[in-house]
Amino acid sequence: MSDNTKILVRNARDQDLSAVAEIDAEAFSPYGTAEKLETFQLRLTAFPNGFIILVADNEIAAFGCSEKWLTEREPGLDENPSVTHQPEGRIFCITAMAVKTKYQGRGYSLLVLDKLIEIAHMEGCRKVVLETTHAQDLYLKRGFQTVQNRTDRGVSLDVMSLDLESYGGNSRTVAY
Repeated sequence: MSDNTKILVRNARDQDLSAVAEIDAEAFSPYGTAEKLETFQLRLTAFPNGFIILVADNEIAAFGCSEKWLTEREPGLDENPSVTHQPEGRIFCITAMAVKTKYQGRGYSLLVLDKLIEIAHMEGCRKVVLETTHAQDLYLKRGFQTVQNRTDRGVSLDVMSLDLESYGGNSRTVAY
């Protein structure tokens, strides 16, 4: 990350969602797991505090979105957050996270992940869950463990989990 790059992490807005969908398609189309713009619209409506973007040099460079569940379960592709998000839930599911190709290798994915973990803490969640096709090493850096490998629509997915109660509070929180 260069010292002269201006970075801002903030909550997503409606006008950001086209760029989010483009980043998601760029990152996940090769795996068959890209999502539709409508899914991101539903996520922003269901849990606006859990949907963030990272802006670098006035361009959306990365995003992360999430929802809260009442009980731990496997994440699923194309779930409707209007149904699955539970405001009183204590399980924090990262539903999507990606960095635009030209911004990869600058540490932005860890910035987004750290902010999502911070949001999970602030929301009173006890656990973070997610599934990934290829970014296992990123999540292992923050203490996630693989709890299951499964296949959905021919795509191999690792379900990963982080216990926030033993994570160490906000010791890894990054100021933005």
